[in-house]
Amino acid sequence: MTHDDYEILSRLHRAQGRTLRMSDLARDVGFSPSRLSHAVARMEDSGWVLRAPCQTDRRGTEATLTDVGVKVVDEVTPAHLALVRRLVFESVGPKRAGDAAEVMGEIGRAAGDQPGLEKT
Repeated sequence: MTHDDYEILSRLHRAQGRTLRMSDLARDVGFSPSRLSHAVARMEDSGWVLRAPCQTDRRGTEATLTDVGVKVVDEVTPAHLALVRRLVFESVGPKRAGDAAEVMGEIGRAAGDQPGLEKT
């Protein structure tokens, strides 16, 4: 599983009903719709995610984390958190990591305020 896969799956894991509209998920993870579609197709093949037409707008598509996907996320999360702890907190310390998180949050909010600016 790639870090991008984990990001997608963990966002679905945290979503209400473990479901997100594909366009919202693409925006949130900074993927083009095409790139997200390819990633989710791989996850569908693994049985982690299902795609279906949106319940509220048939023009859209929703991705839903399956029970198998929930188990996968639950299994890999401890290793993911240990890696983040090692790479971020142990390498720069909690104060500097907190400062970096604050700065990145400010940049993200500023970027989100720019019309037409897509995350890459």
